[in-house]
This record gives sequence, structure tokens and C-alpha cells, in this order.
Amino acid sequence: MNAIAATAARRVARTAAVQAQRRNMGGHAPAPEWTGIDKVVRDVFPQDYQLAGAILSGYGALIVLATLKSKLSSSPEPEPVAAVAPSVVSSDAGVPAVDSPEFEAFLESEEGIMKWVDTLDK
Repeated sequence: MNAIAATAARRVARTAAVQAQRRNMGGHAPAPEWTGIDKVVRDVFPQDYQLAGAILSGYGALIVLATLKSKLSSSPEPEPVAAVAPSVVSSDAGVPAVDSPEFEAFLESEEGIMKWVDTLDK
């Protein structure tokens, strides 16, 4: 009988120790007393998530307004003038570039074709 009583006493002591260590965080605390501008703001937005949403919305509105103002007040960018590309002539033994108009006339002669083939082998 003493063994059962001792076991029960140990079990009760262990349970009491576990319950004493357990903390109940996040309990409901009384609402703080706000003063000044905080009181005015907290009258409109009493919860923290409401105040955070209002602040983020205010920043978002400022960003949108600044973006719209810069879009409306900026002058249109001038159209870039297309530069005329000079015809490129290859320096390989007088062979004109493939995209130049002289290349077609160059390929009409047998000698021109052989020069071009020789430059491809290099």
C-alpha cells in the first residue's frame, strides 16, 4: 500500500510542477490610455491591424500620387532619329560584306566566288 501511495504522491507532485511551469502568454491586458494625437487616431482605428492598414494605405496613396504627377508633368520623349548604317566592306582581300549591294555583283564572276570561298576556309 505504501508503494501505491508513494507513486500517487509522485505523480501529483509532477503534475503540479508541470502546471506551475505552464505560462499563458497573450492574455487579455487592459487597453492602454491614449493621449494626444494617439487618442485621436485610436478613436478612429482602435485595433493595431486597423492602424497598420491605415498607415500602409497612406504610403500607397502617396506613391501612386507621386507616380501620377511625374507621368502627367513629364514632357514626351523625342523620337530617336534612325542613323544610316554605313556599308561595311570586309578587309579580306577585297571581298565586300555579305549584306552590301556590291556582293551580288562580286559573286557573278568565277574569280569573285573563288576569293569568297578562300576567305571562308580561313
